[in-house]
Amino acid sequence: MLVVQERLRFYREAMTACLRQQLDGTEVIAAVDAADLIELAEGHAVGHAVIEADGVPWDVPAVVAAVRGHRPDVKLIGLFTSTRAVTCDGVTLLPRTAPPEQIAQLVRPGPDREVPFLLTATTRGERGALTAQQLKVLALLSLGLTTADVASRLGLSKRGVAKSKSAIYAKLGAQSQAQAVANALAAGLLGAAPGPQLN
Repeated sequence: MLVVQERLRFYREAMTACLRQQLDGTEVIAAVDAADLIELAEGHAVGHAVIEADGVPWDVPAVVAAVRGHRPDVKLIGLFTSTRAVTCDGVTLLPRTAPPEQIAQLVRPGPDREVPFLLTATTRGERGALTAQQLKVLALLSLGLTTADVASRLGLSKRGVAKSKSAIYAKLGAQSQAQAVANALAAGLLGAAPGPQLN
């Protein structure tokens, strides 16, 4: 089951309908607010949830913690609009303009799903350009993958990925994986793409 939490009725209904078409065989349910989302997580077999990742009108990290308190296995995808995105560790962040196909891609099972962003060698942070390896690592971090998962996908050591993450955080002025992705998105450094090559 996939839950789409969204306050705006038109957007919520449109996104839910599109995801039902994209994910044939997956039950897609709409939730208006955080309370609805938590109630659904308590009583249903929710695998994924799409949530508003902006900080108004609720504390997003608290909502994430509450959902995971009931269902720690739920994979969360956060959509945000503001340039001051809330950071939530372990939440895959997408811009609100992401098409339903991109969200569906993250929900479909399979370890070889494509990353949701296209990154280029010209991508720059506040403190310099990201290297090609750092770009690949950042793209996979945007999926909420762990250091071990990224290392496995890219054929690198966990230590090498950890070094890349540290450099990415420094260049993007971030303190966490989620903040690095949020900062990159807010600065326009990540853009939607149909399927970039990582090798």
